[in-house]
Amino acid sequence: MKIVFSNLPMKKQLHAFKYKVEGNVSIEYEGEVVFPVNSVLAKTMKKGEKIKVVLLSKVDIEGNSAINAGKFQKELNEINRAIGADIEYITIATPFEETRDVHEILLRDMIAKLEENVEIIGDITYGPKPLPIIMFSVMNFAEKFFKAKIKNIVYGKVDFVDDGTGLGSTKPINPVLYDLTPLYYLNNVTNSMEYKTSEDAVKALNTLLDL
Repeated sequence: MKIVFSNLPMKKQLHAFKYKVEGNVSIEYEGEVVFPVNSVLAKTMKKGEKIKVVLLSKVDIEGNSAINAGKFQKELNEINRAIGADIEYITIATPFEETRDVHEILLRDMIAKLEENVEIIGDITYGPKPLPIIMFSVMNFAEKFFKAKIKNIVYGKVDFVDDGTGLGSTKPINPVLYDLTPLYYLNNVTNSMEYKTSEDAVKALNTLLDL
């Protein structure tokens, strides 16, 4: 079973891209997607496999995040027509406020969706800045107490350039999908390191990064 955590965008205008993958070509998908994690799922889902997709939504003024939850489901369902996985969708909506109370509610709600011995995939492309921190905390908890395996943490990057209209507006180009999973595991390793001095710790870290 897979559990997918994906942050939803709060903007109205969305673009579909064929993402070139940096660092993990096994998840490179030939089709175009609006939501980068769906390209990963297109390459990794299996027929009959249970997939729990947890969409992280912020309650924005125009309601775009809620609308984009529907667009996410439509896109993934279209991909899944040729695969046949068993997909369940859950949306966790929280206020667009970066207070401790809101963060704690989101953390609790995400942990409540965990199950034992699952594979976890995360997408931090969209959403407010604190969301990746919360997602990493949930994954750390899942790995330690639910025996979960963190498979992929992805981030879809684009460059914005002038669109040539003379109105100061931009267009996105050069889509790249980055797999940040090694960064997550590096953080876990550094948290478990124990050395008597900072010099020894830095030497050990440099050795680890050079591998």
